[in-house]
Amino acid sequence: MSRHSKSGNSWLACAVCLPAVLGVRNVQAQSQPQTQSQSATNDGDTFKFSLADRYLYDDNLFRIPDGLLESNPDIVPPNSRKDYVNRATAAMRMRLDASRQVLIADLRIEDVRYRRNDELDHVAGAADVNWDFELGSRLAGKATVQYEREQASLANYRFFGKDIVDALAYGGELSYAIGSRWHVLAGTAAANTRHSAFERRFENFDSTTGRGGIEYRTPAGNVLGADYRYTDAKFPRSQILLAGVKRGYSEYEPSLRVEYGFTEQTRLKIRAGYLKRDYNNAELNAYSGSTADATLHWEPRTQLEFDLRAWHLLKAYVDSESEYFVGDGVSLTPTWSPTRKLKVAAMYSYEDQDYVGRGLLELPTDIARNDSVNSAMFSIDYTPRDLVTVQLSYRWTDRASNREFRDYGDNMASLQIKLNL
Repeated sequence: MSRHSKSGNSWLACAVCLPAVLGVRNVQAQSQPQTQSQSATNDGDTFKFSLADRYLYDDNLFRIPDGLLESNPDIVPPNSRKDYVNRATAAMRMRLDASRQVLIADLRIEDVRYRRNDELDHVAGAADVNWDFELGSRLAGKATVQYEREQASLANYRFFGKDIVDALAYGGELSYAIGSRWHVLAGTAAANTRHSAFERRFENFDSTTGRGGIEYRTPAGNVLGADYRYTDAKFPRSQILLAGVKRGYSEYEPSLRVEYGFTEQTRLKIRAGYLKRDYNNAELNAYSGSTADATLHWEPRTQLEFDLRAWHLLKAYVDSESEYFVGDGVSLTPTWSPTRKLKVAAMYSYEDQDYVGRGLLELPTDIARNDSVNSAMFSIDYTPRDLVTVQLSYRWTDRASNREFRDYGDNMASLQIKLNL
């Protein structure tokens, strides 16, 4: 049993008991947050186009810890730690309805230019496509494709060059109704991550997932669900790099999920499970322990809303999949729209990251890595006309670590002008 299991079970017990503490009588199924494409097209528009230009300043573009460059003269430093970045964006959002079929797509392409580190210039983009369908009176389903292309964050390794990460995820799910209350679910998904930099391709990642479950829906729309998920993952380039040593894993996770609406303004979502991960290389650390994720959405007024989230999850950054950790975190995101033209948003999050697996090139050590990450964001959106939106934003990040030269601080400010066509 993992050393994380005891604390994780306490967290899991709290998450499972939370509905009872709050007086929950009915429960509701976990659902994914509404995507930008969905929210953008709910007003009835079939197509929406936008053009935007964002100019930002980053005072630690490569997330370099203090003293790192001075400690090792062999490290080739970047042209500049600070930089100004221009992101020109073209986006399209679309919704197509045909009988009981709904297709929603959010597409974006960006030209990214750096003033001082122009070797990082690249074309970025994203696509989020969702197709909801119904077949007869009992069978319904969803197919999804998500793609993102972006420069790696550079926070997780000492590589001061261009590394474009292409991340693709796709899958489908079917739901079969048994009567008016019960539904049986089955789904499958696949994901892969590819690095453009030759030095980082050992982190290329592939995974396939299968999921099955059952859920009960009340007349009020609340749902209780039980799921079982299996994932098989591998690092296809690492076996070549590490002289035939395989680096993949299989994991299993049974879970319960609930969602409950206290009122139209207050909603609670919880997912709690138990995850077991085994590596096909016995020298690597396996993991077993509880997982949980809870979100409370509250709208005390029409113009004001809060999202409070807490989680205990096994995670990894998309550009460094082999370095996985147990993340215990909390975040608060308030949003205030005093007028139709003005929106103010903020976010604060804290996460304790207890690393279980070491990176593919990391040497064994007796000291387990532990990081704590604080981040905050503040933004103001002003729309003087329906055609134009101006956004000012600021983000602060601070990471502390018990490992030398793993901590860093970063400040980023930006101005964006967007044309809504």
